[in-house]
Amino acid sequence: MKNKKVTLPALIAILAGIFTVFIARSNDEPSDCFTWKVKINHSTFYLAGSIHAAGEGNYPLPETYLKCYNKADKVIFELEDDFETLEKRIFLYAEKDKLPDGLSLGDSLNSESINKLREIIGNDKLDKCLGYEAWLLNMFIAGNKSKLCGYDPGLAIDKYYHDLATKDKKEIIGLDEIQTQLALFDFDLPFKIQIQILEKAVSEMAMKAKGEEELFKAYFENDLVKFEKEFLKPYDFGNPQMKNIYDMVFTKRNTSWVEKFIELSRGNPGSYFVLVGSGHYFGPNNLLELLESKGYTIEKI
Repeated sequence: MKNKKVTLPALIAILAGIFTVFIARSNDEPSDCFTWKVKINHSTFYLAGSIHAAGEGNYPLPETYLKCYNKADKVIFELEDDFETLEKRIFLYAEKDKLPDGLSLGDSLNSESINKLREIIGNDKLDKCLGYEAWLLNMFIAGNKSKLCGYDPGLAIDKYYHDLATKDKKEIIGLDEIQTQLALFDFDLPFKIQIQILEKAVSEMAMKAKGEEELFKAYFENDLVKFEKEFLKPYDFGNPQMKNIYDMVFTKRNTSWVEKFIELSRGNPGSYFVLVGSGHYFGPNNLLELLESKGYTIEKI
């Protein structure tokens, strides 16, 4: 039997077919992204991890996130409001802690600290914060120190998708009330101690930003193993105080969020894109672990 010659067009067609099959199979494989799927009752939740700052070079994000978003008709964030509204609500909440007329944090902070704060917070916001008790400024330091290692909270992943969901007129749902998150920062201490806390926060913010740099890199490199390691690094669970902080920030909220998912699946069934801080998917009592403990199957996507 003679060997048949394979013509060039036929060879191209064969290779194209193989390539198409390969792509199809690749698309079925789980991505390296911070994305999972869980079915609760008759609803599907596409779970995604966010990080609360980014650089311009980190966009566009991997297509997996957008695919999950597009499959959902409702979007869930930690907080429902857009970032501009949230800032207004933060200052409204802080009105209870406005300093008496004539008193300003700026009169007690050293000039070096003030200059460093202007660099990461901006003149207008800083000048406003100086008229309130120190917890408010301390919160803005925590939220903006990432700028010192090149990651801007104004380019946060959750902000990007909140803007997109608003533009697409998708239903937006919040898991927390703003007061819940602000209570994590709110403290009532003598004025002198408040100043000491701020001076310490300013002196350490560059070091802490540098310490978080690997966490950001792990997220944008889609390295879940490295992210988990970096995320858990600061926590000493043998320390009761540290464990209490973790439970307040993560365990308590994760538990509440899982109950919210179940409630939504019954009362407002549909498909959801859930975008919350990636840390909520790692460590003790994380979202995935809590959902599995309820009998739901997690699928990596």
